[in-house]
Amino acid sequence: MQAINVKICTGRSCSERQSQYIKTRLDADIEFYTYREDEVFIETCMCQGRCKEGPTVIFGADVQIWQNPVKASELLRKKITEARKRINNKK
Repeated sequence: MQAINVKICTGRSCSERQSQYIKTRLDADIEFYTYREDEVFIETCMCQGRCKEGPTVIFGADVQIWQNPVKASELLRKKITEARKRINNKK
């Protein structure tokens, strides 16, 4: 399985809207849901140019705006579940 690359904007506007809490939540989710290293990679990034719509979280090529820790956590869980189903269907 190719890891889902998650980028959390930590530009000024997103940081003011608590984007760091999103990173904290997703990092905690890795341990709580026992996601493997080959399933998800989470990092921060600089401004994505969507300052009025932030916090911005990017899941692979999927840009999500107006995120909060709960929404981002639910979306990550959904994406990993879908990826696991695709892999199991190939077997």
